[in-house]
Amino acid sequence: MRYPLCARRASIRLAAGLGLLSLAGLPTPSLSASAILADLSINIVLEAPPPPPQREVIVGISPGPGFVWIGGYWDGAPGHYTWVGGRWARPPHQHGHWNPPHWDKDRDGHYHQTRGEWRDDGPKH
Repeated sequence: MRYPLCARRASIRLAAGLGLLSLAGLPTPSLSASAILADLSINIVLEAPPPPPQREVIVGISPGPGFVWIGGYWDGAPGHYTWVGGRWARPPHQHGHWNPPHWDKDRDGHYHQTRGEWRDDGPKH
């Protein structure tokens, strides 16, 4: 037998509330637990990672010597990602290489973006 979603949520809230009461060392009520816990609410927020990179085709040919293709990336904030398409760009200096943006998850489970940037490799010998 399948229960309606609201009944399943109420059961989960009741079980979670009883678990919290038992962890706190309080006696768990036997008859009127649902009345006592009717106002108890537990919210769990899971932050979604950015979607996997989109498959991207390099558009056209290099517009000139020294140009490199900068691949697309997900920009924005967790839950509100926007795809930024790739483009041709010229390094700001002779020994520059593009370090693409990426997303990292911290110890608290939050995602943070490291912006893409040009880095100087220095002269190669």
